[in-house]
Amino acid sequence: MLGRIVAETRGDLARRRAARPEPVLRDLAAARPAPRDFVAALRRPGLGLVAEVKKGSPSKGPFARDLDHVAAARAFRDGGAVAVSVLTAPAFFAGDAELSDVAAALAADAAPCPPLLRKEFIVDPYQVLESRALGADAFLIIVKTVPDAAAIRELIAAGRALGMAAFAEVTDEAELGLALEAGLAEAGGAIGINNRDLHTFEEDLGTTERLRSLVPAAIPLVAASGVRTSADLARMRACGVDAVLIGEGLTRGGDIAGAIAGLFPDGPGSGGAA
Repeated sequence: MLGRIVAETRGDLARRRAARPEPVLRDLAAARPAPRDFVAALRRPGLGLVAEVKKGSPSKGPFARDLDHVAAARAFRDGGAVAVSVLTAPAFFAGDAELSDVAAALAADAAPCPPLLRKEFIVDPYQVLESRALGADAFLIIVKTVPDAAAIRELIAAGRALGMAAFAEVTDEAELGLALEAGLAEAGGAIGINNRDLHTFEEDLGTTERLRSLVPAAIPLVAASGVRTSADLARMRACGVDAVLIGEGLTRGGDIAGAIAGLFPDGPGSGGAA
C-alpha cells in the first residue's frame, strides 16, 4: 500500500504544480507570519502532546469524517498541546486541504497558536514550499518513502530556506541512520519514531524503546502511534521521549477535551498519569 501511495503522490505533482505554480506559492508563503518554533515547543519540560487532526487512515479508512478540523485544532490548543498536526492527503486520510483553515482560524484567535505540522507524503521540495504556503511551521518526512540521504537532505534544505523544521519519521535503525546522515541534527530538525509497521500496520511501543538510545540528545524525539492509555504514556515517559503524537485516540470519541484530560490529568507537560 505504501508504494502505491508514494507513486500516486509523485504522479499528482505535475497537476499540483500546474494548479499552483511555485511563484504563486512563494507569494503565499511570504505573506505568512514568521514560522513558529516547532522544535522549541517539543523541548518544553515534561511529556508534551502533539495532537493530530485526523479523520481516517489508509489502514482503517474514515473514522471521523464529520470532524470539524478547526474546532478540533482549537480543542487541542486549549487542552495544552505543544503542537498541532494536520493531515492533508485527502485520498488516504479522509482529509482535505484543511491546514490553511486551521492556520487562519488559530492565528485570528487571542490565544497563542501552537506550531502547526503538516502530515503529508512529502517527496519533493515543491511540497515543502506548499506546506509553508498553507501555514505549516514544520513538515513531515516519512523516511521510508524517500530513496536516500541525499533526497532527505534536499527536503531538509528546502525547509530551512523557509524557516521550517523537518520532522523525520522512522521505524527502524536503518531509517534513523539515513535521517542522521542527511544532517537532521545540524539542521535543527526532530525525529518521530512510528510504532506502527507501515507494511503490516501492527503497533509495538517497543520500537521507540529500542531506538531511543540511538537518537542524539540534541534532537527532540516524538513517539507516534500506539499511545492510547496511561500505561502507554508511562512507558514513553520512562524511555525519555519529549512528546507523544496522538490523533485517532483524541478524535474518535467526539470528546477531545475529555480524551486529553483522561490521558493527562494535570495537562500535557505533566508526564501524564502514572
